[in-house]
Amino acid sequence: MELKVMRDARTLTMSMRQPAEKMEQTLKKLIEARDNDGIIRFLESHSSNRTEEYKSSVLQLTVRNDPETLHSVLTWGEKMSMTPATEEKSMTPATEEKSMTPATEGDDKYNPILVACHQDFRRCMEYLYQHGYRMKEVKDEVDDEDDDQVKQFLRFQAASNIHYLSLEFTEHQVFQNKDKDTELGPDEINSLEEIDPILKVFEIMKDADHNMEDFQGSSELKDSYNFIKKKLEAFTGGILTQCRGMHEVKTILDHNKDDDDDDELDDAYTNWQEALFTGHKDIVSHPNFQQYLWRKMTGDGSINTEIPFKFLTDIPNLGSTTKSRMKRVLWNIKNFPLTILTFLCCYPFVVLADFLRKGDILFVNPKALEARRLKEIENDMENQQTENESSPQGCFDYFRKRMHIPLFRMIPYLFTKVTYLILLFVSIWHKGHSMLEPNFQEQILLSITFIISISYLVDDTVQLFRPKYSFWNCFSLLTHLLLVCGAVLMYVSYQFSPIGTNLADLSGNSAVNVSLALFSFGAGMEFFSVLQWLTLLETTGPMVLCVLHAIKDALRMVSIYIVLFVAHSIAFISLYKPFQPDPTNTTQQLNTTYVLAKNANALKSQRGLISTLFWRIIASAGPEMVNIKNTMDPTDDFSLEFSHLMGLVLWGIYQILVYVLMLNLLIAVMNTSYSELWQNAQRESKYHKSKFLAKFLEPLEIFPVPFRWIYYLARAVYACKKEKKDPIKQDKKKYFWLLRELILNKQEAEYEKSDDDKMNDLKMDIFNELRKFNNPK
Repeated sequence: MELKVMRDARTLTMSMRQPAEKMEQTLKKLIEARDNDGIIRFLESHSSNRTEEYKSSVLQLTVRNDPETLHSVLTWGEKMSMTPATEEKSMTPATEEKSMTPATEGDDKYNPILVACHQDFRRCMEYLYQHGYRMKEVKDEVDDEDDDQVKQFLRFQAASNIHYLSLEFTEHQVFQNKDKDTELGPDEINSLEEIDPILKVFEIMKDADHNMEDFQGSSELKDSYNFIKKKLEAFTGGILTQCRGMHEVKTILDHNKDDDDDDELDDAYTNWQEALFTGHKDIVSHPNFQQYLWRKMTGDGSINTEIPFKFLTDIPNLGSTTKSRMKRVLWNIKNFPLTILTFLCCYPFVVLADFLRKGDILFVNPKALEARRLKEIENDMENQQTENESSPQGCFDYFRKRMHIPLFRMIPYLFTKVTYLILLFVSIWHKGHSMLEPNFQEQILLSITFIISISYLVDDTVQLFRPKYSFWNCFSLLTHLLLVCGAVLMYVSYQFSPIGTNLADLSGNSAVNVSLALFSFGAGMEFFSVLQWLTLLETTGPMVLCVLHAIKDALRMVSIYIVLFVAHSIAFISLYKPFQPDPTNTTQQLNTTYVLAKNANALKSQRGLISTLFWRIIASAGPEMVNIKNTMDPTDDFSLEFSHLMGLVLWGIYQILVYVLMLNLLIAVMNTSYSELWQNAQRESKYHKSKFLAKFLEPLEIFPVPFRWIYYLARAVYACKKEKKDPIKQDKKKYFWLLRELILNKQEAEYEKSDDDKMNDLKMDIFNELRKFNNPK
């Protein structure tokens, strides 16, 4: 048996060596003949992993045995399809003339590395890249007359090859010519930023979203684009996985190529903002990203975790979970009232006092301020001046530290929101049945509620023009628009109505009742928005998302319901119109032979008919709703003559379609959405929670509505007093070297995993062969 296994292994080795040698000879002939198309056909011949190994080994042997020939061939192809990485040798006149001939036929088919990217031949890409082949920057330029989605997707697929994106960054000449301690020049930094794989991945995913929609709607290749997006997100998540600590995670996620100052007023996105606000849920839900975001919420760990009544957590026989919850409760007991007190009594006055200084307390965090002070000392500023500036800043430094802990910003936000909901509830609770002149206390209450509503409406309108807009922003805008319009219309209508009039005596179309309806809907939507807060809780967050997805499913089916409802309404109106009263003939109903049955009186008018059909969507009814009775035959409960029977048939079909079929279909769709969402419940919940928390990382949330005007006033003062200094350069050298190291570590881990998988496959093949040998048929 051992001899047989050794003989089979030798045979397998020889069979693998012969194709490789044969392929090497074939490629060498192509190289000597300068047949660039032949090289492409060589790469396109097969697409299996084993063939890719053959091809890469052949390329490696060819480069080792005859590098000058391959180098000249690759140089010959550069003018047609690539940008040289280094300066090449000059061509002979004959070669130059040949190289320019096929250039007009198109670039794609003359670029072997493009084919290697299509087939995902990684080692072939590496060898081709080392000898000068480059892929052009793919632009999605498609002719209006020739909208070839397949060609567009193939170009996109090649441009989004993760290995090539990593290769052009890790093998950049900056990393080859310099070490980590050497400073990088501006041109070198710009060249690295252009090929930053993380930024390019974000751009490619944006292009994928754009390409999913064509002129007719959803692209037929949507699933293929989604698959590529998943791979790109997994690539970025893999880089985060390779980080060895939060300092490396912070370096990667904090990078912002366009940020040239140290305040918190940034126009461009950092890497973490790009991932969050463009909807890359796999990246946002990564454990390292979540830990990074929580550290930012706690002010990079600067939050004070001391708790009162600490002895309560030292009670014996308490589990670790119970102790953690008690610590959390005690911390909230300490910080909630303290934060609310400092916010109401100190924050506005501290900010106004800071206007007399530099006006930067809301926009420069303590760490950046400390860096500024150290820089001033390094620049040999006068010691006396530094001491005078630093001595009275103990109070300002304390409040600056509290203002720049995002977790503390949530407390005033929740406090003002709960206060507003209470005022809104009390305003509705004290509203009477008659239009009476409100007393002084009621006027104050209504005025405060109205002012807060206007403040929210103004803030929602401003947020409308910001790129971080979401569903809840739109919902909030509509809510406060209804509240403000309803309140204004109600106030105006009260002025023109007599005092003491009962609201029930007024028409439903009166201005008072219309304004009341608008206000009521707005108030209900305001309390409905509390669902957004529940996404913060781990227990209720996934369920809230499931409820919202179920509502979206119901809204998507509204169009089908409308078509069924309108179609049957037209049919019923036409069929039962003879039995509806004619306003020009008052004696018609007294002389007719056939009339609607007693329980079918709702069909005597078009309004009643439509109402009956509408409510049958959620509740079924018997045939008595549409029965027609023969007045000449008192023994017959209902008529079964042809046209009368067709009314019963139409009624049955309508209820089967709307109540049985559509309702069960809606339940099935909701169940499917619920199952799909629940499978990714943690990812969805973490993403929505992160998006809600991220807004508190902006200095805008230091003063929530209705105190937002203080922030805008402070920003105007800061813009006037801000000193024009030299741009503060980020440590981009550290970012680029770290990113290269993480990518190489990720590739090495993937290669090791691939080798392990191959070894496991070999072991399984040997095991299967042994089983066949031991169990001969």
